Amino acid sequence: MGYKTQYIDAVPDTTAYPTKAIWADCPVVEMIADPSKGIHFYDEFLNCPVTGAGASGTIGLSPGFGYVFYGDTGVVMRAESSATEGAGNALTVSGNDADNDEGIMSLGSPAFMVSDTGGTAGKLWFEARIKKASVANNGVSQFIGLADDFGAQKRIAESANAMADDTANLGAFSFLGFHQDAANGDSWDLVVRAEGGAQTVLISGVDVIVADTYAKLGFVYDPAAPAAEQIAIYVDGVKQTTFVTATNIAAATFPDAEALAPTWATKTGAAAEVVCSLDWWRTAQLR
Repeated sequence: MGYKTQYIDAVPDTTAYPTKAIWADCPVVEMIADPSKGIHFYDEFLNCPVTGAGASGTIGLSPGFGYVFYGDTGVVMRAESSATEGAGNALTVSGNDADNDEGIMSLGSPAFMVSDTGGTAGKLWFEARIKKASVANNGVSQFIGLADDFGAQKRIAESANAMADDTANLGAFSFLGFHQDAANGDSWDLVVRAEGGAQTVLISGVDVIVADTYAKLGFVYDPAAPAAEQIAIYVDGVKQTTFVTATNIAAATFPDAEALAPTWATKTGAAAEVVCSLDWWRTAQLR
């Protein structure tokens, strides 16, 4: 499709807004005007409900989007305004002050996929702005990206233990996204898993996490890109030098042609609250 590329600002881009280096060639206006072009999802949590403890399966609506939430006893997920970030809200996870406390959120429908089968999946964009209050090991672990229990056709937030107790290894579901486990509280990895496969770290140490500081994590899947650069990774707008390759996508461990939903999962590793914040997330894909 002959879409116009917008102007791209210099990087790094640590602003509070989606990164032009990622989104410059995404035809958002065309997708909105004509859904046959593709699908676009963006949320700043302006109308997101407060979830109570143990809210598994509770549906919350946020500007037309349905979410599934799960929270352990005492864990609260809610949208809060920020005095430092300007207009808009951030979704926070708080009250996670018991060991292995979880707060999980999934979009209600798995609408996005990566596939190396021609004509199956178009170009895909993903980005999220995220932070946590502490980077201590065994403090809190997170996953942000695309995920789904593909075989059971269930969202990740429909049940507990998206991450294993103590280690924060991700559960037996399909995913493509950014993860930091209990032993590495200050480092994001790019991880994948296919239905029936094993968790695989494709790129280790994608970003060094700074306490209480937002980072923008994103990726772009382009089936027309060279085989060695099929998925490009971005941190604060900076395109990383290591890519996900066509060989990676063809491997049995990759969720090839598995429909996934935007998902955020958090889990503590000790009995001490660590507040996590998701400022916004955005995903789009050409049909």
